[in-house]
Amino acid sequence: MSTVVCPQCANPCEQAHKFCPVCGFPISEFNRTSDDPLIGTTLPGNYVILELVGVGGMGRVYRAEQKALGRTVAVKIIHPHLLGDESASVRFITEARAASRLNHPNSVGVIDFGKNGGQLYLVMEFLRGRDLARVVYEDGPLPFRRIVDILCQVLAALAEAHHLGIIHRDLKPENIVLEPMRSGGDFVKVVDFGLAKLKGEVATTNITSPGIVCGTPDYMAPEQGRGDPIDARSDLYACGVILFQLLTGRLPFEAESPTQVVLMHLSLPPPDPALLAPEREIPEPLVEVTLRALEKDAARRYQSADEFAAALRAALGTFDTPSGRFSFADATVICGSCRAIVPRGQKFCGECGARIAQAHSPAPAPRAAPQAARRDRAPSAPPLPLPFAAREDDLAWLDTCLADVEGSVVAARIVGEHGVGKTRLLREFLDVAASRGDIVIQTGPDPWGAEVGYYALRWAIAGLAELPPDGGNASNWSGATPEARRGLLEIFGKGDRGSDVRRHAWNKPTAGGLSPDDRRFIAAEALRWALSRAQQTAFPHRVLLAIDDLHAVDGASRNAFTDVIAEPPLAALLIVASHTPGFEPEWGGAVRALGGLPKDIALSLLRGSVGLDHRAARKTPPSMGGLRLSPRRDPLDGAAADQTPLALPASAATPAVLGGEAATVPPLYIDQLVRYTLEGGSDPPARMADLVAARIERLPQDARRTLQALAVIGDAADRSTLQRLLPDIRAFDDLLGKLAAAGMIEEHSSGIRTAHPLLRDVTLATIPAGVRRDLHAKATFDSAGDPLALPLEVQAIHAYHAQNAFVALMLLEQAADRSAARGDSAGSVLALRRGLDLARREIFRGELDDPVRAVLIFSRKLGEALARAGDLTDADGVLREALDLAGPGGPDRALVLGALAHVAHQRERTGEASMYLREAMDLARQGADSDVVQSLDKMRREWMAR
Repeated sequence: MSTVVCPQCANPCEQAHKFCPVCGFPISEFNRTSDDPLIGTTLPGNYVILELVGVGGMGRVYRAEQKALGRTVAVKIIHPHLLGDESASVRFITEARAASRLNHPNSVGVIDFGKNGGQLYLVMEFLRGRDLARVVYEDGPLPFRRIVDILCQVLAALAEAHHLGIIHRDLKPENIVLEPMRSGGDFVKVVDFGLAKLKGEVATTNITSPGIVCGTPDYMAPEQGRGDPIDARSDLYACGVILFQLLTGRLPFEAESPTQVVLMHLSLPPPDPALLAPEREIPEPLVEVTLRALEKDAARRYQSADEFAAALRAALGTFDTPSGRFSFADATVICGSCRAIVPRGQKFCGECGARIAQAHSPAPAPRAAPQAARRDRAPSAPPLPLPFAAREDDLAWLDTCLADVEGSVVAARIVGEHGVGKTRLLREFLDVAASRGDIVIQTGPDPWGAEVGYYALRWAIAGLAELPPDGGNASNWSGATPEARRGLLEIFGKGDRGSDVRRHAWNKPTAGGLSPDDRRFIAAEALRWALSRAQQTAFPHRVLLAIDDLHAVDGASRNAFTDVIAEPPLAALLIVASHTPGFEPEWGGAVRALGGLPKDIALSLLRGSVGLDHRAARKTPPSMGGLRLSPRRDPLDGAAADQTPLALPASAATPAVLGGEAATVPPLYIDQLVRYTLEGGSDPPARMADLVAARIERLPQDARRTLQALAVIGDAADRSTLQRLLPDIRAFDDLLGKLAAAGMIEEHSSGIRTAHPLLRDVTLATIPAGVRRDLHAKATFDSAGDPLALPLEVQAIHAYHAQNAFVALMLLEQAADRSAARGDSAGSVLALRRGLDLARREIFRGELDDPVRAVLIFSRKLGEALARAGDLTDADGVLREALDLAGPGGPDRALVLGALAHVAHQRERTGEASMYLREAMDLARQGADSDVVQSLDKMRREWMAR
């Protein structure tokens, strides 16, 4: 029977269920086709809205998917009826700005926000747990130790928020979400900073005025009820109310109206928790902590979240209680409402949604099990990284491709999703080839992930021709044709190119006097020369050029590889690449689709029972002779030095997530599942990106911040760079050691990198928006505040994510022009799309003087670039959207109309093209813009000449 996933707790439910058996969520409401017009729409950032999961006072919350990663996120969209209220809109924007600066494991992460059409939206991490109010309702009174643990995590989140000047203002059990850990504790998230405000923006945002009360009366501090200025101690009062409620099972003040409750908070002393709930036998130290937190005078309360948490821990140390955990026998009960048969232990009836009453009997004290029995129940996990298994056929296929190299160039591609082991397979194959004496050259994307022009090609040529990293000079280029020499000058940025303050090949402008087609030709000629030279020096051995993650390689390099395969030199070699599905390099040649591991192998790996020898991962330093490997990430190479088998909990031996319909499992998912389980994670998410995100979210705060900084910097980071981005962290050795032990990073000769590209992508996607902005802003400057010598494309990416709009737009435009000059139409389109996205966001953010004109400029340039790339339909759509935004006159409208005329002419819509051109020329003449008139007239004459 098919299943659906509960949007609240992620439990697989049967289609016939009307309510989730685990949490009671009305699952049937989402089995029907929704009339919500937002379902299926896509927000900026490629977030696709899937279903509605909740409605609050400010907006509706949806489950969405970040398509680029297949990651689940939550999207909050403000209620349409509030959009006309400027105060509500400003409050929503302030919520986003404030919450996106929070970067604590116990705070919900706000990863993006913006405006789509007339709708304001907020993108957050998706939480699968239960809120504290539901936990108390379903589980009954909580053990004291659990209460202290939950509140200490809440206070840790508040400590960071208060340090940033952010006050929650509406803390209550419904805003505290718990997810159970396999180790037995709770992982806590504080959510909904919808009433938060920045201390420094009270005067400018004008969100609230003196005397206006915001918050929930039951948890409101006296000063908040009076409408007086509030501070962090008001949140601590709310924590005191929650503590009182968890200890006693009731609120300190209850009345028939909210106003009466507020007045009671203002005037009445709180009752003694021990007297209110004598059956609980509340320890006196906890009573004292509670009453101090509920002091009317803020000066007599705890003055900080850290002080409150320290008092709770000190109180905990004065008493001892059992865990209070219990289990149910495997049996069934009858639902009291509809008489349906329900498994014992199920909290809600899957048929009618009624709460199932369970007889809570105290669990017997656990007895020590014999050592042998414990081993049976807790199977050993495999060594990490996982053994290389079940790839014999794939290695044999690669050997066959290599055997076909007889006086010609053979091209082969390994195609597979993220995490199926493409890089691992490629590395194993290359190691075997190198051990036989073959010459192996490996290249791939630049370490910044910015598609730096010619980066992969530069490393390939340097390795093949045994050149120094800067390409050497003419004396190193013996046997090169004039075209190949011109290509080497172009690729390595040599020759007379004018002044360049950076003095780096990657920052030098492309040579003048050559068309994009000419540049593409000479770049391919340089690669042909390098391939021929490599074969001459390698004879009688073979040459292998491996290109990892071809989909992420810069377009100029990809063009050179494609052109050489289409017209290869007289040389015998194998060019093998890996890439994800959906990417088409136009190579042809042999293709191997790589899938995950069969489920029986996956389960054997989980149990550590695969009888294969694991070859230790190699860390071969880059060199220009023998085994010549250029620096390139290998997801599993050297990911963990510790090969000691680890013990998995018995419940993790066969995870439920492997019992679905999928026939295979990606090796990276298995690796992450083992680590997630050993780290105490509960039911693992079925999606790999969600699983990786769950591990990242649970890292200690400074370790997570370090991983985030590494992801922003790229794969060539070092400790000094980390210190520049995170100056408050004094030493990184311990943090890097923890991240390496977790299999999240690797240290190698050229720096520190994330252990897998997907790990870096997910880390970047989970960084709160305000935090990411600050990290990118710091990444382009040294400790003295001077700009770093980074490639233009990298500078553009950092400025784009730092939301330094003016600088980013300028750099993205330059990057687009350089890509177009190299014949890299895809790179030009990508840079212009980023520029257009940033310009559109600036209409919402208001940090650019004339964002509408920026949108028009980048729309026109993007439309022209798409037309050059042959994507006429997309070009037409972009330009029409820009035309709707343009005013009735002016040069910008004339240029957009001219671009539309060009696109219509290419689509052989002659009448439409003529109409656009006439209107464009009329506007240009009215504005007396001679340059635009001349440009349009030139286009008209070219049409007539054809």
